[in-house]
Amino acid sequence: MTPDRRQFRDTSHYLAAVASEVAYPLLRASGRVYARRPASPARTWRRGVILGSGHIGDVLYRTCSLDHLARELPECRWSYVTTPEGAEILRGNPAVDEVLPLIRETATDFASPSAVEQLRDRDFDVALCTDNIEHHRTLWLATRLGVPNRVAFVRKGFSGLATIPVGTPRASWPAQIRSMVNVVTGVVDSSPLRPRIHLTGPDVAAARREWQSLALPAASLTIAVSLTSRQQLGVFPVSLFAGILRHTLALQPDARIVLCGSAADSAQLHAMADTVGPRAEVRAGTVGLRVFAAFLSLCDAFLGADSGPRHLANAAGIPVFFVRNLAVPEIEAGAYCETEIDLAPAGQYMSDAAAIRLLESVDEQSAARALVTAATLTRSRKRESPGL
Repeated sequence: MTPDRRQFRDTSHYLAAVASEVAYPLLRASGRVYARRPASPARTWRRGVILGSGHIGDVLYRTCSLDHLARELPECRWSYVTTPEGAEILRGNPAVDEVLPLIRETATDFASPSAVEQLRDRDFDVALCTDNIEHHRTLWLATRLGVPNRVAFVRKGFSGLATIPVGTPRASWPAQIRSMVNVVTGVVDSSPLRPRIHLTGPDVAAARREWQSLALPAASLTIAVSLTSRQQLGVFPVSLFAGILRHTLALQPDARIVLCGSAADSAQLHAMADTVGPRAEVRAGTVGLRVFAAFLSLCDAFLGADSGPRHLANAAGIPVFFVRNLAVPEIEAGAYCETEIDLAPAGQYMSDAAAIRLLESVDEQSAARALVTAATLTRSRKRESPGL
């Protein structure tokens, strides 16, 4: 198989993928040596593992397809290997039998030797290698574990290690995961691509306490804002968000702007609050991920970077206005829920400088007008159906 050049930012990674395809026979033989038993049909699987990035957003958009996976392969029990943060997102998800917080996104080798031993002892029948970008690391991990059925995207090379190869469609990242699950189950899932997070009563109660503690008086609209991103690539100039928020308050002077983030984001969020004015307040590191998800459902809209909070807001079902990461493929990082709007102009694989220049063309007033309109509609629906 020839790697898809469009999947790569630079020539060096593309050439490495091509080299992996030249080594296809060797990789194929290696996979057979490691495997504990021959590959088998999906309906015979009893123990499966889901491997992939443990970033919050990555875990969330995988949840769009977990219900379908569990429903169509009911005899298979699924383990999900992720980070501690990912485990928080997955807690209580009925489609997953166990969540194993064993990987470290900041490490060069994201699975430690002890983690590999723990996973090998479980003797999995199948591994879904769901990484869209660094797909080789989960594919190689599944091979080392001796998993006989290895499902993986192969347009970036290393297809010799996959026993069930999956093409990478030109689609959003959540849609790509959906395509993998469709291949595995043999059944097409047409349900909406919306992340699922299963909140508890205490999560919701804590979110309501956070809501009631907001310093500003009751507002006509409440806009949650997240400025920061943990992504290593891409740039999200805060000046763009500041401009949109100033226009938002010009249109809706009694709106409430809640600037959200971790404790490490506090200084940047307070600087933005000073820029926006007295209708903005900061919530930095005051609640955990699950409570924050419940808090977002109380808001009327979300504005922010292409980061974990964007996907949490999608799970909450509120309108989401975000700036796509311009350093990655446009279609992959773009909108995937019907309730979200990508504010970034067309462009991909851009340097930070080029991305900043392009984002200067965003019409901040039009963006603010669309944000206020969507938030007003959400608030109206909440009044009509208080249980939402």
